[in-house]
Amino acid sequence: MGRGSLAALSAAFAMISLSAEADQPAIGADSQRPVPRYVSLASETANGRHGPGLEHQIDWVYQRPSLPLRVTAESGPWRRVVDPDGDQVWIHARNLEERRTVFLRAEAPLRRDPNESAALSAVLAKGVVGALTGCAGDWRRVAVGGRVGWVEAGALWGADSCAAP
Repeated sequence: MGRGSLAALSAAFAMISLSAEADQPAIGADSQRPVPRYVSLASETANGRHGPGLEHQIDWVYQRPSLPLRVTAESGPWRRVVDPDGDQVWIHARNLEERRTVFLRAEAPLRRDPNESAALSAVLAKGVVGALTGCAGDWRRVAVGGRVGWVEAGALWGADSCAAP
């Protein structure tokens, strides 16, 4: 085998290894939790900063406890998150909790069982936030305002993965 063939084979093996690793979430060096992952806003008010540190400007002030956020990076006690509108900011970890919540992208029916023909429990309005409590195929079990039921995953932000809440 020539040098060029060996280099090509090594490069192909490296690409296969990297693509296999890309399917698995990384483990955050600071939290020892998977990245990316979903969390929720724990506090009444949290500053979303342009970078990881108090010296960075505040881009957003979040005032919606339980809002789902997706952690995409970590830097010490700071977490880079994406919100349901797609905005990306850095928030201090003390303002986040591991509890899984979801955000309604559009009005959607809340059903008693995970299927389209199940009885209707309620109709949830766009923008409602609820706790994610279970998964069954393309359905997510959510708890909102004392009601518990099933919503199709496509109507929710923060419910694309079914990792244990």
